[in-house]
Amino acid sequence: MGVAATVADLLALALLVDVGGLAPRAANVPALVAGVLVQFLGNKLVAFRDRSRDWLGQGARFAAVEAGAFVLNAVAFTVLVGALPYWAARLVGTALVYFLYSYPLWGRVFAGGRS
Repeated sequence: MGVAATVADLLALALLVDVGGLAPRAANVPALVAGVLVQFLGNKLVAFRDRSRDWLGQGARFAAVEAGAFVLNAVAFTVLVGALPYWAARLVGTALVYFLYSYPLWGRVFAGGRS
């Protein structure tokens, strides 16, 4: 699901920058939101195959994890975008945050839905 979320994020980022004319730093947050929405749905329904009806509780816990990831992604992008093209800065930053922070915590968020 990381790939689908990354595609949604990069597509939103590219559209906002290349079509919408926003500066990469201004387009950063809205693009991250698009990726987060895809990530939640993909993790709940596909990656962890969670069929519980606890959408609200899991959504709240997922949002708490993502709040931290959001900050880490925003900081990583801001640091990397000067040294790399905006799309490469996004890929490198989100990969680091995904593997070192988000994915390990998502397993706890969706643990109740596994049979």
